[in-house]
Formats: sequence, C-alpha cells, structure tokens
Amino acid sequence: MRKTLLAVLVIAALAAAAFAADAPKPEGPYIVTTCGQSPGAVMIGMSAKQAGVKADYNNKLTADDVKGDYKTLIVTSGTSMKGMGAAGTNVDAEIDRCAKAIAAAKKAGMTVIGAHVEGMARRTDSSDAASIEAVMKDADIILVVTDSDSDGFFTKYAETHKKPLIKIKDALAIGTVLK
Repeated sequence: MRKTLLAVLVIAALAAAAFAADAPKPEGPYIVTTCGQSPGAVMIGMSAKQAGVKADYNNKLTADDVKGDYKTLIVTSGTSMKGMGAAGTNVDAEIDRCAKAIAAAKKAGMTVIGAHVEGMARRTDSSDAASIEAVMKDADIILVVTDSDSDGFFTKYAETHKKPLIKIKDALAIGTVLK
C-alpha cells in the first residue's frame, strides 16, 4: 500500500512538473482512438476505467465523432499490421482519419494528447514512424511509457517541438495521470 501511494505521488509530481503554467492540461472526459489499430487505445481506456476516469475509446473515430462533452482527445500511435488488416485499413488511411479527428478536436477547443504506450515493439518500422509523426506533430501533450522512450526519442522530440512530455512507468499508470 505504501509503495503504491508513493508511486502515485511520484507520477503526480512528474506529471505536474511536465506542464508550464500556460500549457494545456489533461482533463476528462476523454475520447481515445488509435492511429494504427494497435491495442494502445484499449489499454488507455482500461487503465482510465480502473482509476475511475471516463475515457471512451473508438478505434474507428472520425472527425464527426469528436463531439459531445469530451474535453480531451487521446490518440495512440504505433501500428499493428494484423489490426489494420482486420479493420480493413492501412497506415495512410489511419493517418488521414486521425488527422481529421485531431483537427476537429482542436476546432472544438479540446486538448489533444499524442500517446505511445506499447513500448519499443510499436517503433520497429516505417508504418510505426509515420503513425508517430502524424500524431505527435499536432499533439498538445505527449504521453509515453518509459519503454517507448528507452532511446530518448520522445524526450528529444518534446524538447525540440516545445511540447509537454508525460513519461510514466507503464500503461497501468495512465489512469492515475489522467485522474
């Protein structure tokens, strides 16, 4: 119990430190999708639910779906060829769908979080790289698990593009940060 409380406090402190006074802050309710049909959006949805945070996920989210009471759009990056095949899509179509959803979210005044929560396994090829760049370039905040940034890629990206970076130990901690 004590270690869990300490972990939550450390995560909260790191998340707070990641934001400048004028930087957007994650605020629910959340809508979550994936750019690449990998299970990242489901992972975020489950972790949020476990923490008591409202986060709906829709792996086929379109710009028309970005409405209602949502305050933040979370788009996970990294691709699954199996997932895209099952969904009848490809990386170019996924990037186009997500770019339109991100634009609609920004037009609606929502905060956009670009996330990479599945580790280095989702950073292996050109499809992963295309998905990551498409999401992160328009994100207001970058959220990653430690393993996704083991080479410092996201840290450097956030610094170069002057974006707040939230780095967490693993996907289980996502709900705590969103709370």
